[in-house]
Parts: sequence; structure tokens; C-alpha cells
Amino acid sequence: MTKSKVNNKRMRPTVKALIVHKKKILIVHERIRENGILLDIVDFPGGGVKFGENLHQALIREVKEEVGLDIKINKVVGAWDFLFNPDKIVEKKANQIHFVCIGYQCSVLGEVKIDTSLNPAKYENIFATEWCTKEEILAKSSRFSKDKKEVVRSLNIK
Repeated sequence: MTKSKVNNKRMRPTVKALIVHKKKILIVHERIRENGILLDIVDFPGGGVKFGENLHQALIREVKEEVGLDIKINKVVGAWDFLFNPDKIVEKKANQIHFVCIGYQCSVLGEVKIDTSLNPAKYENIFATEWCTKEEILAKSSRFSKDKKEVVRSLNIK
């Protein structure tokens, strides 16, 4: 029997809410640290699925934590993935995380009052939110990956 190496690389299932309200989609502006560098990114509200939690429970919890909204989950609209390296040393990839995201089209339940002050996430700081049209998001070529844009294209906005 051969001895296996310890591997800290891991997969992280995540859920993201493409919240549609008055024909616009909510995006969050986050400050994260990757490879030891502080970056400003644009994303959709959502986050990691805890062990034993189902996908809908995770999405409802994450949206409440990140932006303070109650949501109705309407349907799955797509998936994407990416690698994230929280280490300060760029070359050190031993702790790299592979995020696999499932996007859901959602609508707001109740009052639309955004509150980003309750976000407990360790690697991100949401500093702004913005409601954008589908066309505005698709025009932000450098801010959204090709996969995320495909998910946005699949939204049914009336």
C-alpha cells in the first residue's frame, strides 16, 4: 500500500441568487483577498453550502446574510466554476479552492431594503450593491466571466 500525500485542495459547492426586481438584477461589489492581493470584484449574492444543508436553504440563508433580503427561488438558470487562492503567496497553490456555483433566478419577498452589514464571510467584504439590467451586466465584459454571462442570458425577465 502506498502512502498518499496530504492534499489541501478542496471543492466548495456554492449557490448564487440572480435576484430580479423591476426588470433589474442585483449585483454586489466585493473586496476580496486573493493571492495576497486586494481585489474589487462584481458578483451575485450567495455563497457556500454547509454540510447537511440543502441548496435552497443555503441560498436563502446566504442572501439574507449578504444583502438582508428574503427571496423566492424560481428556477435554476445555470452553473459556473472558478479557482480561488486565499494564500498570501501567489506561488503557493496548496490551499487553492475550486468553487462550483449553481445560479438560481429569484424574486424578492417583502420589502426591498438591502443591508450588507451582517455578512460573516471571511474572505469578502461587500461594499456596494447595484441593480442592473441584463444588457448592462452583459456589457460589463471585464467584470463577468463568459460562464456567468451565459447564465445571465438565460434569465427570463418580463
